[in-house]
Amino acid sequence: MFQRRLGVALIALTLLALIQGGVAVWAIDGARQKVELGRLSSDLHTGFLALSDSKHRLQTWLSRAQHEASPDPEQRHVLLEEMRAHLVRLHQLSETLADRALVETEQPASLIEERRTALNVFDQFLDMLERQESAPPFDIEPSDLNQFEGRDLRLMMADTLSRERTLLAKQRNEADRSLQQLMRMVILTTLTLSAIILLVFWHFARALRRPIGELMRGAQALQRGELSHRLDDSLQDEFGRIAAHMNHMASELDQHRRTERDRQQRLEDLVETRTRELEQALERLRQLSQQRQQLLEDISHELRTPATSIRGEAEITLRGQPRSEAEYRQALQRIAGDAAHLSGVISDLLTMARSDIAEWQIQHKPLDPLLPLHDAIGQASTLGRLRSISVTPGQLETATLLGDAQRLQQVFSILLDNAIQYSHPGGQVNVEAHVVKHQTAPVWELRIRDHGIGLAPQEASRIFERGYRSAEARRHRPDGQGVGLAIAMLLMRLHGGQLQLENMADGGCLALLRLPVHMPEASGPSTDTLSPSVAPA
Repeated sequence: MFQRRLGVALIALTLLALIQGGVAVWAIDGARQKVELGRLSSDLHTGFLALSDSKHRLQTWLSRAQHEASPDPEQRHVLLEEMRAHLVRLHQLSETLADRALVETEQPASLIEERRTALNVFDQFLDMLERQESAPPFDIEPSDLNQFEGRDLRLMMADTLSRERTLLAKQRNEADRSLQQLMRMVILTTLTLSAIILLVFWHFARALRRPIGELMRGAQALQRGELSHRLDDSLQDEFGRIAAHMNHMASELDQHRRTERDRQQRLEDLVETRTRELEQALERLRQLSQQRQQLLEDISHELRTPATSIRGEAEITLRGQPRSEAEYRQALQRIAGDAAHLSGVISDLLTMARSDIAEWQIQHKPLDPLLPLHDAIGQASTLGRLRSISVTPGQLETATLLGDAQRLQQVFSILLDNAIQYSHPGGQVNVEAHVVKHQTAPVWELRIRDHGIGLAPQEASRIFERGYRSAEARRHRPDGQGVGLAIAMLLMRLHGGQLQLENMADGGCLALLRLPVHMPEASGPSTDTLSPSVAPA
């Protein structure tokens, strides 16, 4: 199976990559050890050079001290401390290099022993110098610094430096040789792995070319809508199974296409039938509209007849001479009969009128808004007590407005009713009224604040639509109709005012109502006007 062959190839390539990585790590570690040994040998050589330099400077100081009256003993002390530090550092490096050499067999035992012997001699020599008096006359001559216990220190230092230089050169050569071997090994393994990867890629590319080409041709045929095209599913591998599935899918699609074509034809026939039925219904509606218009004209005629009869009977009765009680009773009976007729005609007219049309007439008269506000607060307090919600009036400033007291009380009642209906039991509704400046003009501002369910930001633009209620409002109060705020907004526009609802951060909602303050000196000669009829949205 193709999947199994691909898995075996991937596992083999992974193992080769791991082997290459392991060989590279081993070679890099060997090179690192060679470089580290070379660094230690270099540090030893440098340390011996520094020790020789310090010894030479101490010999120079001792020569000057014998010719000076008061030499500086502190300088001798500093030089001895410097030599001691160099010897301590050389001992550490020597032991470290000896441990590495024992493991790596990089240095013969004789070389390690000679280095230790030389360091011990220099330690004893330094101990002898530290025991000497630091003030003249000195017990040692400058020439004595080159001899110690029958040993020539200069020759010993030269031999030591020579051995260390030889060892350093050897270690550097070993490190260079290790790096070259590492480079050759990395190049060889990389080339080998690359060749194997290319070989595997060529093998699978050759094996995939035919089945993938067959699948591409089949997919393009299906894309063109040739559902009768079939792929070669004779291959006994994954591609053969894919081809079989694609052939089955093409058969299913072909069957679905035929079924869809039949359904579409039936749908077109059904749409044509329904279209004819709709046309017939529209024709009936046009006929009903004509009949309704005719009926309205008949009702208008019937309205004029009883109204004229009632008015005429009343005027004749009033203009005539005083009559008896029986005559007045007869006149009133005739008027009552005509009124009953008129009432029936009006009832028929109201039955046919649209239920969602209302007309509003606003009288603009100077008034104190606190009078209808107090009436609305009284009505709202009764409703609030039923729901355990308190209506709390705050500071209520008065002003003179132009408007209709009855309609304003209706607006106040709607806002207070909403605040109570959408508050939680035990809540509170605050009412305040102030005269403020708004856009350079004085306005009377009413603020009704509740602590209820609040208002979502995305609902602010639709809250005044007729019939609109948010999901939260429907859950809180399922019996609402969503027309109160639309009526309140309509009445505010007729009064020239503004109405808006704002959501509060700590919960609840704020209803903000602004009405222009009436300025008597700016008013016209007559303020008692009637607004045109307007239907709410």
